[in-house]
This record gives sequence, C-alpha cells and structure tokens, in this order.
Amino acid sequence: MTTTRTISHYEIVETLGQGGMGTVYRAVDTRLRRPVAIKLLRREGAPSAESRKRFVQEARAASALNHPHIITIYDIGEDSGADFIAMEYVPGRSLADVIERRRLGVGDALKYAVQIADALAAAHAAGIVHRDLKPGNIVVGDKGSIKVLDFGLAKLTESIRSEPEGAHVSTETESADGRLRTEEGTILGTAAYMSPEQADGKPADARSDVFSFGVVLYEMVTGRRAFRGDSKMSTLAAILTKEPEPPSRIVPELPRDLEKVIVRCLRKNPDRRWQSMADLKVALEELREEYESGALAAAGVSTTIGRWRRPSWLGLEASAVLIAVLAVAAVGLWRWLRTPETVAPRPSLVRLTSDVGWTDHPAISRDGELLAFASDRSGDGNLDIWVQQIPDGSPVRLTRDAGDDIDPSFSADGSRIAFHSSRSGGGVYVVPTLGGEERLVAKSAYSPRFSPDGAWIAYGISESPGSRIDVAPAAGGPSRTLTVGFYLAQAPVWSADGRHLLFWGQRNRDAGPEGNVDWYVAALSDGAVVRTDARDVLLRQGFQGFHGLPVPDAWVGASNRIIFHGHIGDSWNMWQVPLAVGTWRLSGPPERATFGTTDEAAASATADGRMVFISRTLGADVWSLPIDADRGRVQGAMKRLTEDAADDYDPTLSADGATMVYRSRRAGQFDVVLKNLTTGAETMLTHTPADEYPAVSGDGSKVAYSFRQNGKMPVFVVAAAGGAPQQICDDCGEVEQWSPDGGGILYVTADDPSGVGFLKVGAPKNDRWLKHQRYGIYNPRFSPDGGWVAFNARPDRLAPARVFVARIHDFSVAADSDWVAVTDDGEAPAWSPEGALLYFWSDRDGSPCLWAQRLDPASKRPTGPSLNIQHFHSRGLSWRNLYLGAPDLAVVRDRLVFNLGEHTGNVWMTELPKVP
Repeated sequence: MTTTRTISHYEIVETLGQGGMGTVYRAVDTRLRRPVAIKLLRREGAPSAESRKRFVQEARAASALNHPHIITIYDIGEDSGADFIAMEYVPGRSLADVIERRRLGVGDALKYAVQIADALAAAHAAGIVHRDLKPGNIVVGDKGSIKVLDFGLAKLTESIRSEPEGAHVSTETESADGRLRTEEGTILGTAAYMSPEQADGKPADARSDVFSFGVVLYEMVTGRRAFRGDSKMSTLAAILTKEPEPPSRIVPELPRDLEKVIVRCLRKNPDRRWQSMADLKVALEELREEYESGALAAAGVSTTIGRWRRPSWLGLEASAVLIAVLAVAAVGLWRWLRTPETVAPRPSLVRLTSDVGWTDHPAISRDGELLAFASDRSGDGNLDIWVQQIPDGSPVRLTRDAGDDIDPSFSADGSRIAFHSSRSGGGVYVVPTLGGEERLVAKSAYSPRFSPDGAWIAYGISESPGSRIDVAPAAGGPSRTLTVGFYLAQAPVWSADGRHLLFWGQRNRDAGPEGNVDWYVAALSDGAVVRTDARDVLLRQGFQGFHGLPVPDAWVGASNRIIFHGHIGDSWNMWQVPLAVGTWRLSGPPERATFGTTDEAAASATADGRMVFISRTLGADVWSLPIDADRGRVQGAMKRLTEDAADDYDPTLSADGATMVYRSRRAGQFDVVLKNLTTGAETMLTHTPADEYPAVSGDGSKVAYSFRQNGKMPVFVVAAAGGAPQQICDDCGEVEQWSPDGGGILYVTADDPSGVGFLKVGAPKNDRWLKHQRYGIYNPRFSPDGGWVAFNARPDRLAPARVFVARIHDFSVAADSDWVAVTDDGEAPAWSPEGALLYFWSDRDGSPCLWAQRLDPASKRPTGPSLNIQHFHSRGLSWRNLYLGAPDLAVVRDRLVFNLGEHTGNVWMTELPKVP
C-alpha cells in the first residue's frame, strides 16, 4: 500500500497494525481535512459473508456509543469491493506495547483502569458487551487518555431494540430473521483474555467483560499475563481450572486493596465477581483518589475502612472491629511512659500463605518449623486444617470432613494437632500431624490449646448459660474444670512452664464489668485463681473489646509477655504486654507488635518470639435472591446488588421492589444511600458525621433515618428525590420500618432492655409501644395489613433470639402473655407480601441459613414444618462474617434482599519486638 492510494475520499498514509478482522491504516479525510484511522476488512481467512457481518457489527456497536474513552466511528462504506470503517485517529501506542516495555506503576495503572472501566460501563449501559477486551484493543494517547476500540465481537443485549440485526454475534449460525446468534459451544475472543464462560463456549454477559478487565489490570500491574499456556487450548484450560499467581507475590509493594479488586474481577463464578462495571469504576476511582492523596501507600500499605459491630442485643453500644489490609512497613513503636525519640528496630515480615479465599486461625509449632491453619482453599465450601513447612512449604490438607475444622494447636513435639470441628454438634479433636485417625477429645468444646510440656489440653466448653474452661490429659483421661464459679471463661492461654493458665473471665452474670470482667490466672495444681487487673490498665490506654477487655492470644516464653488482639483508634493490631510472675499483674505498658491497617489477629508464638498471625479483610455487601415470596420457592441464583470497598448494610425496599435504601460506610461512617434497582442509579441522601439507620416508605417516596446526636437519637424524614430533611422527633430511637399506610415509623429504643416505639408522623413522640420488663425487643416488622407485628425478643445476651408475633389494637400491642411464639431460634423476621410466611435467619443446622415459617391466616400461629429457603454453609460468604450481627431481611413479591459478608485472609510471620 502506498501513500497515494485512496479509499472513497480517504487518502491512506501508513499502516498502523493488523487486527482480527482486518488491517488498520492512518489516513486523511480529504473532504474535512482531518486525520482518521481506516480499517479494511481482511478478505482471507473467515468466510466472506461471515466476515462482512462481523465487520458491520463492529461499526454498529461502536457507533452506538458516544464516549470520550471509546473510539468514535465516522463512517462505514464499501469502495471497489472493499468494506471499510473510518474512525477517530488517536496518536499514541496500544496498551500492549506500553506493558511490553515495562509494567505500570500503581498511579498509571489506576489512571488507565478508571478510563477503561468508564468506557465499558457506558457500553454496558447501552446494552453492548465487548467480549474481546485486551491490551491490544486499548490505545494510550500521547497525553495519557485511553480509547477502547475493536467492538468486532461486541454483543448487543436484548435491551438494544433499534438494531435487531446486530443483537447477537456468532461464527457458527444465522437465524431465519437474519440475526446472528452466539451458540453455546462457540468460542469467541482472544484466548488469554477470555472469561471462563467464554472459554467454555457458554453465553457471556457484561460480567464476562469484568473478568477480561481483571486480566488486563493484572497484566498492567505485574507485567505478566494472568493465564499462560503453551497453546491456545492449554491457556483456555488454565482460565477454566487455575488461579493466577497473587499479584502481590509478583509485586510485593502492590496495595492490597488494589489486589482485592483484581482478585474479585477474576472469580471463576460470574456471581462472585463485580456485578457491574459502573460499581467497579467507582471502587477504582476511590483507590485512585486515595493513592494520589497518599492514603493508599506503596509497599503493601492499603487504605483503611473502619468497621463497627452492633451486637444483636440492642442494649449494648456498637463496638469497633476489623478493617482493610496488611501493611508491611514498620513505624516507630508507641511506648507507654517513654519519650517519642525511642524507636525500636524494624521488625521483619514474611508472608506464609497467598490464598484468594479465607485462611485463618494460624498455629506455629514450638520449634518454629511447621504452620497449621484453617482454610477454604480446597473449594469444597468449608474450612479444613492444612499444614505446611515454614517459610515456603506447600500446604497439605490434613482434615476432610464436611464440617468446619478450625483453631489448630500443636503438641509439644509437633506430632499431633488439636482442633475444633463443627461436625456432629461440635467438639475438640486430635489428629497426627502427618495424617491419620482423628480422635474426639471433648464434645461441645472449642479453642483447644496443648500445654507447653505436652501433658495437657485446655479447651472451652459451652454451657447454657455461660462457658467454662476444662483441662484434660493429652494422652486421654477424665477432664476437670479450672474456672469453677465463673459465668463466662474463654480464650485459655498456657504459661511457658505449663503450670498456669491465663483466660478471659466474667465471674458474675448479672454484675457490671467493673471488678467482674478481667484476665485471670489459674494454677493447674490447685485451681487457685488470681485477677490481673488487666482490664483497668488496657481501658486507660484506650483499648476496647467485649465488656471493655480484649481477648488474649498467646503467652510468650520466659519473658512472660501476653499477646493480644486490640486497637486504639481505627487500627486493629497484635499487641504485647508483660505479666509479672507470682503477683500476676501487668508489669509494663502495652507495646504494638504489628503495624498494619488491616485486622491483624489470631496470633500464635514460639518461646523465642517468632509469631504468626492472620491478616484478614471483610467486605459487607447487599445481595438479592429471586423467589416467589408468598410460596417460599426460590426462582434462581443470588445476585450481588452492591459491590464497593465500603461496608453496605441494612437494606429496605419499597413495596414494588424498585427502590432500595441502605446504609454504606463509603465516607468513613454510615450514610444513607438510595438505589434505583431498575436503572442502577444511586443517590447519597445523607452526609453526617454519625451512623444513620434508614428505612424507605412503602411507596418509595420518602426515607426516614435516625442517628445519635448529643446523647439523643432524633428521627428525620427526607424525600427520596432529595432535598432538606425534616426532623420529626427529638429523641426516639433507631429507625426500623414505615407502617404500611406510610403514616408512622417503628423504632427501637436504646433502653436496657430495649423496646419498640411507634412514631406517628406529625404527632408528638409516643411512649414505648412494645416492651418487656426483662426481654430486649428489636427487629420489629409490621404485617402487610398492619394488623400484626413480628419481632425478636431475647431474655439475655447469650440466649438465642426468639421470634414472636403480636396483634395490634389501636396502636397498642397485646401483653406478652398473648404473644404468639413462631420460633425459638430465629433472627430478623420479615413478612411475605400476603402475610402467609414469615422469613428469618437461623443457624439450627449448624450454619446461619434462611428459613421461613407458614402461619395460620387468622391466629398467625405456625403451621407445619419450617421451610429451608437458602443454605449458607460456606464460611467465606456468610452472614456470620458480618460485624453488625444477623442482617436485616427485606421481602417483596419476587425477591429477598439481605446482607452477606465475604471474608478473606492470609498468614504472616514476624519477630516480636524485644522488651527490655
């Protein structure tokens, strides 16, 4: 081709490259005197008719889009038998060329990724799926602007009605109406960047582009392809069966939040990926902002997302808990009563596991040679015990029961491992480290710990009510209780000589925590117990925990340091504090032992100070389950409704299911978000420095919310369309639900025990509407006809939640003697639209699952057995991973909406800082 050749009115200048569908040239539009790129259909290879249809399909797909990061199509035509597309010319290089020279830094990768995601989000909104996204189809302009091109494999979804000829693309068949169809079994796209469903010849939707985007982003930050093979088929096999090497293993300084985004893109199951490119773009924008502000630091430091837990017992205050990802950079140690200039040596960190799922409960052998941990890495949906050599051995699966096996502990010689299993009602078992028969040590037991001399096993025992700690001979024999007279005793930790046991204890069930809750030391010889006064010391330093006291993890060697998981401010780390032998009092200040911004927990240590711990992250999102709600019949697979870097909680729905309101911690505290489930559009309704509790009205027109302010909890109402909120109560409680007629609001009081109030809009504050002298009452929900209310009641903090139904008479509720008991073990009741079923959460089968109970139409008494609606036996995705207790349920005719938490984590090892 010479520079004098013209096609139509375009003068060819030079060849730019070869594509799957043809050759691309730089040219000049002789009419408008502007540079263009011309793609000529390649005539060899594919059949002429098929190539022509695909060529026209690309032009139509791309021309339907008008976006700054998508190549603009100017013209489509034919000249002397040659089909061509004239498009925008962008000076620059393909992303493939850029990556080939060097992997991208985090800043450039995020800058490009946001633009690519923006382009694909626009295409998906227009009903177009690219299906061939790869670095070669992305142009990086001279000024860093991105353009996505080559929609040759683009599939127009059924939402695009104006172009029926291009609704589907296939290299195989054409229907009688002229539509090109993608047949199952047909593989389209470029092998290394295909999604698993493409590689398997199955239909692909927008989530297929999410996977391909993840492959491209992986290559941008690592400089390597995520899936590689010696041939096209071996590459496809890798996409279908293998997980890519974790990006942080290739680039250790890669921010962990960015790695988490990539890993979620690359889920094999489309339902586990980001569900929309728009949500993914928002997450990437947040990461880019944090990176540019310095909040998303290099060297593995990730952003921090604070998370708080509101216990199911509503009389308790919310407690702060786990946050984002491990930092490997050490900083100056905080030392109590020391000068700021004193800085300890920088501790080393070694990553021992690199799983993409949930790994937890690490234990190190006394010689420091072996690591045991619990993980769902088998893919069976449960946690098993795995063992590997330190530092870089391959994990070996030790247990294979269908139940969850967790919390391992090595014997003194490393030949045996004790662990807790949920099988057969739960208990502690012992198994040889190299594999063999598993022996039951104690039923209803948990948290096993071998003594340092190997003679004993200590473990917790669940009682009703309360808990205790027993010790039993490791070789077998009767056990005895070391915590006689305690209401609660948990977290046993052995002294270095094996003669004493430290534990977290509460002596009196009814007394307050002061003088009652503490770390205690029990002598193995005679059971004598001494209080350490650790609670007072740690509270003065600002630590928090259950009843104000963190739980101890380990007792380290002759230095008698206690390792615990605690936080000051928003950072959860491992800490150490010295304990004086004999007096059993804390003898010095607490010292930080790890320095990340993640939740660093579950420490295990050797006598010489080598410590393993878990770095874990948790995301809370809103999910939807399609169902015939009045009959309890599930109609399809779950779908994620939110997916971002923040926690999303407590969804409520309008009666038609079109509007969802939930609270999201995107700005550091929980604000109210309204989402249109038809269009996907979201609106932030509040921006206060407090955590709001919202509910949307049945008609979707207004939203009520409340938050703590100056010791009170006022209630506000704002239009769903936005605007200024109106305060309708000065001090009521936590907003729960609108009445069916939209005239009032149910709320839960902060009293102890908690109760339920009803606030009639426009009237003064009502007294408590539903209360009990002893029971805490919460999660109230009106029946669809407004004549009944379902709610949870809990007689004490440790008792299972019960579900009741009570009749309403003129905005008053029947006395507790007339309450109808629906179930003794359920949380978050929610009515079906016709009031025939009551949905709730229960862990009656060993895992927190969704159930429903049929009710008599007149009396509302339960009839027949409960219906199991949806199992959640996987530990990685479950409501047990949520920090705010059992999630709320929102029910409309065709769906259930609720929260689930996704848990991930890996094991790290460090040397404990030395304490003089």
